[in-house]
Amino acid sequence: MNMRMQRSPLSLFCTGCISLSFGGLLSGCFGVSSTSGPIPSPSPTVSAGSPSLPPSLQATAPTATPPAKIVEIFQQPVFVKRSQASQEVAGKTGMGLQVGETVRTKGQALAQINLKNGLGFRIGRNASLTIQPDNKLNFTSGEMITWVEPGKKVPAQIVTPTAVAGIRGTTVFVKVPEDVNGETTFFAWEGTVSVRLPNNPTEIILNTGEEVQIRRGERDIAQVRRRIRRFRRQEMILRRRDSLLFRNFQQPLPTHQIIEQAIRQRRQ
Repeated sequence: MNMRMQRSPLSLFCTGCISLSFGGLLSGCFGVSSTSGPIPSPSPTVSAGSPSLPPSLQATAPTATPPAKIVEIFQQPVFVKRSQASQEVAGKTGMGLQVGETVRTKGQALAQINLKNGLGFRIGRNASLTIQPDNKLNFTSGEMITWVEPGKKVPAQIVTPTAVAGIRGTTVFVKVPEDVNGETTFFAWEGTVSVRLPNNPTEIILNTGEEVQIRRGERDIAQVRRRIRRFRRQEMILRRRDSLLFRNFQQPLPTHQIIEQAIRQRRQ
């Protein structure tokens, strides 16, 4: 019996080879490794935006919508100075504007800029305006009309070298002369406009159809108030008719109807 159960070394070697071959065949068919647990498939490392990836998988950097935009230009040249730029570029209709950027017109050129929050303005006659944070418009020269779209409340300030005008859902005209000794004009087309002298919290209130002219360096609030002039209906009609900021744009002011109503209600 013992003689029958003994196997030759050659037969044992053949049996081992057959077992190894069969096990390898099973591993290849079922993807089972001889090590414990499955081996994870390696993930290829691809840089964001790599052209080897389809467009749907490529990473794209988000772009913020500019808070302001040039919506209309009447006559060139209009210039824009970017925040970090040393030179101006030509302004174009549809161009976005960021806080801290400056728009400038030369000669008879006019431009209208709208902000997303409902604030808007038109500038001309060698004007220069910089958009500042918190709805501040730094206006250093030229003529401008600023408004807030009807139904919206956007407290804003127009900062000039002479005084600061605060608008609250209204339309105001401002003219800053090139001569530093000239007078800056503030005129309320409709609504209420507050005017403050530098370093003075006291407000000078202008109502619809009222104008005041202030010289640089003035400090006497009472004297400025005595110079407030109230326009009659015909004067307002003539000013509107002769204003390039009214008649040289394709679209009327968003507050045009409110201004027309204010003129009709004006006494002769």
